[in-house]
Amino acid sequence: MPTHKTWSYSHTYIEVIYRCQCIKRGLTRTHISKSYVMTYVS
Repeated sequence: MPTHKTWSYSHTYIEVIYRCQCIKRGLTRTHISKSYVMTYVS
């Protein structure tokens, strides 16, 4: 039982970290493309 609880907890923790990384990556990509467009336009 305790091992299952620990696995479930660590799995959720990993999922949260992964989602945060994805969000950061998405924001960075949007920021880069925005600045690229701005540079291209000006």
